[in-house]
Amino acid sequence: MQGQMIRKALLTTLAVTMIGTTTASCSREEIINRGIGAAIGAGVGLLQASSITPEVERQLGAQVRAQILQEYKLYTASPAVVEYVRSVGNRLAAQATRRNEVNYTFDVVDSREINAFAIPGGGIFVTTELLKYLNNEAELAGVLGHEISHVEDKHSQEALRRAMVTQGAVQGGLSDSQILTAVASLTANLILRGFSRDQEREADRDGVKLATRFNYDEQALSGFLQTLLNVQGSGSGNGLVTLFQTHPNPEERITLIRQYITQNGIDVASPVTNAQGYKAQVAVLGAKLPLTATTNP
Repeated sequence: MQGQMIRKALLTTLAVTMIGTTTASCSREEIINRGIGAAIGAGVGLLQASSITPEVERQLGAQVRAQILQEYKLYTASPAVVEYVRSVGNRLAAQATRRNEVNYTFDVVDSREINAFAIPGGGIFVTTELLKYLNNEAELAGVLGHEISHVEDKHSQEALRRAMVTQGAVQGGLSDSQILTAVASLTANLILRGFSRDQEREADRDGVKLATRFNYDEQALSGFLQTLLNVQGSGSGNGLVTLFQTHPNPEERITLIRQYITQNGIDVASPVTNAQGYKAQVAVLGAKLPLTATTNP
């Protein structure tokens, strides 16, 4: 009964939010996210990110990982490629503030999607197709830094909370075991799509900051986003750039990243790109898929 009341309150809030929204540029997903946020503010969902302990987050991450691996297959054809990605990711994660709270792991999944994502507990995934579109190691570091920052800034926990509110599964005073039970019914896709515009902007800034600690080119992340913009523009409707579905507004993000770099005087002397070494590592992945390819993993 309480679950039904929560769902009714959420739907009412969503309806009010959608009726009151007149900006044509707002996507359906953004409108829904605004409604969820309003519902949370109204007290529909009382599970706070701070109430999820590191231990619970790690267990939640294991649950979500199991779902991910039902949809994606781990890439194993070249252990050297996987180890290379992990070496870059582990180097960045060694400077992460939450490295003793969560277990940062880096996996490559064999997929035709151009995508990367983070899950609760520190799991980071990149697709084989995304690796083909990166131009150098600095861009890889930029992407991994962005995903690490989602975990660092506890965006994954917030995404869980938002997903639970969406499902009407949240109320005050949940124990650790009740949280784990509630999350077990959520889909990984619902959790992965839970990041807001502000969270994406924050992850961009913090990702750039993390990558430049290792002298990676400060423009690498925006450079990669620009590459994908060009790809999307040349193949409208191909649907390959799944990254844009879960990481919205690329044009705005590129502008804001560049503004952040300028305003904060970030200027890496002798920046590391390692284009030649990167291309040698990922050459075994083969050519990029045609823009008309399907997006099934």
